[in-house]
Amino acid sequence: MSTRQHGRLVPRAVRLYIENAGFPYLEETIAVLYRYPNVHVDVSTITWIIPRPMFHRYLRGLIDAGLSKRIMFGSDQMMWPEAIGLAIQGVESAEFLTPEQKRDIFYNNAARFLRLERRP
Repeated sequence: MSTRQHGRLVPRAVRLYIENAGFPYLEETIAVLYRYPNVHVDVSTITWIIPRPMFHRYLRGLIDAGLSKRIMFGSDQMMWPEAIGLAIQGVESAEFLTPEQKRDIFYNNAARFLRLERRP
């Protein structure tokens, strides 16, 4: 299977992700995700580098758009390893997320994206 993009065929087997969930372009990112089912997003440095309420509004926008199965956690913390805890806390503190959605963001979505074994 493939999809037509700008006159070229793009195989659906190609998996792409948008770093930092396309921040600050929420509506454009949602449009890309709706159009291309093989595109996912990660939430990495935006989990801690922008104000927490702003991150939560952005994440909630993706969730409300029905895209919870396409959001992956990313640490991006090679330069700031001490920020990994802040990044985890950014997702954990999102009270609007269900436990299942948090598991998906932290592991299941990336496992599916990378074709790894899924954990319950």
